[in-house]
Amino acid sequence: MRTLVTGASGFLGGAILRQLAGGDDCGQVRVLVRPGRTVSGDSVEIAEGDLSDPRTFGAALEGVDVVIHAGARVSTSGSWEDFAAANVRGTQELIAASEKAGVDHFVHVSSLSVYDIAADGASLDEDSPLESGSQDRGFYSRSKLEADLVAQKAMKRSAPVTIVRPGLLFGPGRPVPLARRSVAAGPFRLILASPGYLMPMAFVDNVADAIVLASRCPQAIGRAYTLIDDHVRQDDYARVFRDASGQSWRPIYIPPVLIRTAVSVVEGAARAVGRTPPMTRHQVDRTLRSARFDGSRARRELDWQPKVPVSEALQRSFEANRSGTGAA
Repeated sequence: MRTLVTGASGFLGGAILRQLAGGDDCGQVRVLVRPGRTVSGDSVEIAEGDLSDPRTFGAALEGVDVVIHAGARVSTSGSWEDFAAANVRGTQELIAASEKAGVDHFVHVSSLSVYDIAADGASLDEDSPLESGSQDRGFYSRSKLEADLVAQKAMKRSAPVTIVRPGLLFGPGRPVPLARRSVAAGPFRLILASPGYLMPMAFVDNVADAIVLASRCPQAIGRAYTLIDDHVRQDDYARVFRDASGQSWRPIYIPPVLIRTAVSVVEGAARAVGRTPPMTRHQVDRTLRSARFDGSRARRELDWQPKVPVSEALQRSFEANRSGTGAA
């Protein structure tokens, strides 16, 4: 079996490579990377290409049985066209090229951000509606939503596609998030959320494990999976975070009404002078609305259980980041 991984030089893609390397049935692994990028692994085949250039897909897909599409443009800069070319049309063209090449299974990595959180306290599963107001999102999150819709459309025409939607990813090699949004202020941490906000935590190695399981499961074709380890209350998470990091600070939770009022003023002022606001009311509402995501389908159908609990995963992450080792 030969597996092609996109985004292999990135955070999640690297974890997927490690998971494949450690598996008994990993077979041969090929990665699609931009020219000049490198990945670890002595036996990994390198195929140079770019998600924005479908002409590079044919050679990369030759002899491939499974595609794990974890690649995406994640830059904080760039035009909508840049994101659409790589994340939306790139996904569409890669699925089409995979079908043409006879690939048996295509796993598309999406995100929990695609769901429509209509109200605080919502309960969501894989069949819940996706958000409709894509124009109000940032370019990256908008492109991830549209790419998810592309993958769903492919599934409806019976393409061998699986969609996975990880929660809030964290792990060694990336700064550990304290909250969806927070600001350091001396001995305080200003947390833009209520203490009861539910953090949908997803340790990168646990997610990689689930993705590889899905890629090896024919019954996963045509299915979507929410991948989270656990929901943790923001105030509980802040305590565990502080203990694991060895830091000393006091959390201050900013009331949502103040955040919404401040952002409304800033957004209105920016639009009045023809500028793009740094944050919109839509983005704030999505950030502040807490939801419970049902991840039982992955546990039931893939026989997946997160191997590393959140507290241990945080400890590993901080230790690795302090030592500079990166991977767990």
